Amino acid sequence: MTQTPKALRPGFPFTWVNRLDPLRKQLIPIDARSAMKLAERLTGLHDYGDDGFLRRLDDAIESIHEIDLSTTGRFGVRYVLNWHLTNKLRIVDAAKRHPEIRDIPIERPLVITGLFRTGTTFLHAVLAADPDNRVGRAWELFYPVGRRHDPFGDEAWRRRQAGLTMGLNHSFIPDQKVAHHVTPDAFEECLFPLQNDMASVTIFAAWGTWSYAMKMLDWDMVPPYRSHKLQLQMLTKFKASKRWSLKCPWHLWNLDALLAVYPDACIVQTHRDVAKAIGSQCSLSARMIAKMQRSLRMSDVGDFWLDYSRIGIDRAMAVRSKLPQSQIYDLRLNDLLAHPIDVLKDLYAHFDLEYEEELTERFLTRIGEQPTAQLGEHDYDVEDFGFTASEVRERLRDYCDHFGI
Repeated sequence: MTQTPKALRPGFPFTWVNRLDPLRKQLIPIDARSAMKLAERLTGLHDYGDDGFLRRLDDAIESIHEIDLSTTGRFGVRYVLNWHLTNKLRIVDAAKRHPEIRDIPIERPLVITGLFRTGTTFLHAVLAADPDNRVGRAWELFYPVGRRHDPFGDEAWRRRQAGLTMGLNHSFIPDQKVAHHVTPDAFEECLFPLQNDMASVTIFAAWGTWSYAMKMLDWDMVPPYRSHKLQLQMLTKFKASKRWSLKCPWHLWNLDALLAVYPDACIVQTHRDVAKAIGSQCSLSARMIAKMQRSLRMSDVGDFWLDYSRIGIDRAMAVRSKLPQSQIYDLRLNDLLAHPIDVLKDLYAHFDLEYEEELTERFLTRIGEQPTAQLGEHDYDVEDFGFTASEVRERLRDYCDHFGI
């Protein structure tokens, strides 16, 4: 019998779909070769490159087989695999036919990272009000290249594909919108270029493949970040700007690889009360996993995210110890909310970025729009996941003391 809380279980029509669960493995097989064949048939392409992509795909499939997906979950996995496999084929093909793309500079990108749910989305959306900041829209990050006849354009098709993908996500996980709601034109994080190279946050955060998350800690992440840069170069060809403004919490776990590819990156690390951040992330993750797995134990979600957050902090601090202070800016969410313009001016000064006074009005207007990517009230209780707020803060005491949160 499922341990999933009733409020998080799939709704209609997925309750009916999941009546097929006894036949789920026969109806929706999940294996790398059949997924690749479908992607190749849809694109007419066959080259995935030689950067370890297929090994990462095999690791992902192996980890997916360790969890008990429902019929709905297996369909979702097949859809997501096809999405990223077809993207990968088109990216490799476009790069082969247009080698000049690799010469497009990506210089001094602003990279926002931090633990999940620490205000990265809010800061990213506010910084997008600066016209000098190139911020990716969801539709272009979901589909960084178009079809073969127009790989760096094909905007209408890419928008339609993104709309379909988001529509399916919204129907599968309707309660996700209270924590993280995405529309095609929304400013979005740059985890999708990594997922196109089969280094996927979705596979563990939304499906609960904890072993996969831990396995990735030992990967060489430089190849996925090289692909990440290549996709930014392709997006820059579509629309150029002075500098990229990127955000992805998962960069915190991979700062060494990110800096190997973007050595001049300007890193902004956000900080928030860890009990609120981890409680919020557990809530978001549980809402997604509950629609994919046949049974969910909430304490497993809590145990993973508390441990994984500690690992992310430790890995980031080890990399930060080797960087000049001029390359890192620490931003507490409470400070940003209380004194936004003072904080933003200080951030720009820290990285020696030009700050025209007209930016103040732009930033205040954007803040007034409350760009939190949430619809409704995100209610959660950290104790639902097996620990109290004080226990979370105690487990991460050194981090809290170091950054005054």
